Order: sequence, then structure tokens, then C-alpha cells
Amino acid sequence: MAAKEKLEAVLNVALRVPSIMLLDVLYRWDVSSFFQQIQRSSLSNNPLFQYKYLALNMHYVGYILSVVLLTLPRQHLVQLYLYFLTALLLYAGHQISRDYVRSELESAYEGPMYLEPLSMNRFTTALIGQLVVCTLCSCVMKTKQIWLFSAHMLPLLARLCLVPLETIVIINKFAMIFTGLEVLYFLGSNLLVPYNLAKSAYRELVQVVEVYGLLALGMSLWNQLVVPVLFMVFWLVLFALQIYSYFSTRDQPASRERLLFLFLTRK
Repeated sequence: MAAKEKLEAVLNVALRVPSIMLLDVLYRWDVSSFFQQIQRSSLSNNPLFQYKYLALNMHYVGYILSVVLLTLPRQHLVQLYLYFLTALLLYAGHQISRDYVRSELESAYEGPMYLEPLSMNRFTTALIGQLVVCTLCSCVMKTKQIWLFSAHMLPLLARLCLVPLETIVIINKFAMIFTGLEVLYFLGSNLLVPYNLAKSAYRELVQVVEVYGLLALGMSLWNQLVVPVLFMVFWLVLFALQIYSYFSTRDQPASRERLLFLFLTRK
């Protein structure tokens, strides 16, 4: 039981460190200077960089999201990371499928795979990768409906049925669109979950403040977030990143002196 409590404590700290790092990045990011550099570059005509005030608002939204992630209960935070891991796995499945289709187009071989060793090797490698991705997604999402994550196997199935390569490209695009629709459906079905969580958290905060006062609320958050350990880990991560940056640029004297100065003067 003690080992389980220690593991939960470590997990509670580790999952909240990225939120603090994101807050640090947002705090140090000068939006005005960033847009001035964009205007002097070739990206000035890009529609994404035409609306400065939209970027400023998104900057503040990033602050809000970081604070929300920082204060989420551990079980909800774990679930959120699992969803993010599933999205990464689905993207990996898409990459495996896209690379396989590209390699098949480059080989231009449309015959039976067992007659061409290289084609068979590519198929086997892609099939194993897709099976691993589907299995991991099923385990992470705790469902036995593995077919929900197997859309990217359609190009492999089409190749096995000797479908022309041009058609396999279309099937691969369809698989990507189908997976994207699945993700959008999931997001849409859980659209009100953040609102309900925020509403429940606000109700609990009001009850705690009315009964025990602001000091008790502050102490509760302090204990829940393990603030001293959390910031110690955050500073250790920054320390490690600074050392890595220093040694990765040690062959460049100017960069080395600049990074060493930043390292010694960072608070």
C-alpha cells in the first residue's frame, strides 16, 4: 500500500510539470516581438499570421488552459493524458500507413506480394506496426472494440486483395478521414465534460470557502498540488535542459557563452 501511495504521489507531480513548463513558455513569449519578426519574414502573407489580436487572445487562452490542467484532479488528469496518448498512437498509425503506401508507389509492383520478397517485407512490417498501434489504443481506452482503431489497416487489406496502387492511395485518404471523423465524434460527445468539471469544481470551492475560509482552501490546494515538490521537479527539468543545451552547442563559442550566461543568471 505504501508503494502504491508513493507511485500516486510521483504520478501526481509528474503529470503537472508540463503545465508549469507551458506557463513558463507563455510567460517568456513576447507576442508583439514575434509578430514583428513574422512581418519581416516570408510568412507575412500567411493568413494564419494576419490577425494579431486573435493570437493575443489565444495567448491568454493558453494561460487559462494551463492553470486548468495544473489544478485538475489526478484521475481526470490521467484520463486526459491517456486520450492524448491515443491521439498520438492514431497519428503513428496514419504515418505507418502513409509510408507503406508511398513505398509501394515507389516500387510500382502490383503483383502478388509472396512473389516479391521486398514487397512482402514491407507488408509484414506495416502489418505488425498497425497491429501494435491498434492493440495499444484498445488497451489505453479500455475497450475490446479494436476495430475502432483499425481504419489505417484498410490500405494493407486492399494491397492484400491486389487492388491497384492508385486506388490504394484513395483508400488511405478515406481511412484518414474516417479516423478524423471518429475523433471529432468523440470530442463532440464529450464537449460538455470540461464545463461540467469546471461547474463542479466551482461549486466545491464555494462550499469550502463558505465553511472553512480562503486559508483552508489555499492549504488544500497546496497539499493537493504538492507545490514545493512540483516546483523542485520543474526547476530540475529546466536545469537538465540548460545543461543539455550547453553541451549540445559546445562547439559553437558564441552560443556556448550565451547559454552559459542564461544558465547562471536564470532565477
